[in-house]
Amino acid sequence: MKTLAILYICTGPYAVFWHDFYPNFQANFLPDCDRTFYVFTDAAHIDYEDAPDVRRIYQKALPWPQSTMLRFDAFLGQADALQGYDYLFFANANLHCTRVIRADELLPDPAAGQSLTAVCHLPYYGKNPIFHPYDRSGKSRASIPYSCGQYYVAGGLNGGTAAAYLALCRELKKRTDEDLQNNVIARFHDESQLNRLVAETPEKFRILPPDYCTPEETPTGHEAILVLESVKGAAKPQNFFQRKWEAFRLNWLPYLWLARDTLLRRRIDFKNDL
Repeated sequence: MKTLAILYICTGPYAVFWHDFYPNFQANFLPDCDRTFYVFTDAAHIDYEDAPDVRRIYQKALPWPQSTMLRFDAFLGQADALQGYDYLFFANANLHCTRVIRADELLPDPAAGQSLTAVCHLPYYGKNPIFHPYDRSGKSRASIPYSCGQYYVAGGLNGGTAAAYLALCRELKKRTDEDLQNNVIARFHDESQLNRLVAETPEKFRILPPDYCTPEETPTGHEAILVLESVKGAAKPQNFFQRKWEAFRLNWLPYLWLARDTLLRRRIDFKNDL
């Protein structure tokens, strides 16, 4: 039986999700693997911490966006233990399986040259990549020109073989640290960094449809894993001209930027340490 470590961060208010996450994932997430839950938390105690398959790891609660940007540091702090598993998977605190999900659905296929798994983000699934919310700044290590890219993957569920996933963590930590040294923060933090890596080496990833990371507020009727809603602030109202500019910015400007990046022959650097 394959061994699998599930990497789970629940610091600060996110600790509330763990109570329901554990029994749900224990029953439904790859039950055909021997799983261990690594729970990174600042809570002094958590539910189920005495269970044989739970490891509570102290993790200081960090302010936003460091709490998501620096998750690779937390995982690498347990690298000695994690490298002993066959597979590692990170799961967002607010994920919920709607059915049993087996290994053959999720694990990368080595026969196809895959060692990692990522899941497409539902709002951008099947859309022209020029409309993907990549980092386009040209400043971050995560930046992707309009003339590049294929998939847009969600940051909430990803994994792979232990060796490949720890290599991914080291690579994305290195890129994030480089950005921070230059006073740069990628547009969507760790998700932007992950998307750049997928754009560089798509052949290494098993790219799954958004069924495995579907927002609860936009169900499809065939989702396998839901992203439960969290508390969000109300959107600020916009006047007529703001709405028109927003529509133009989202729907038409990308064509201009695509023409620019194509004419300038902007590409992405495929060199990484994976």
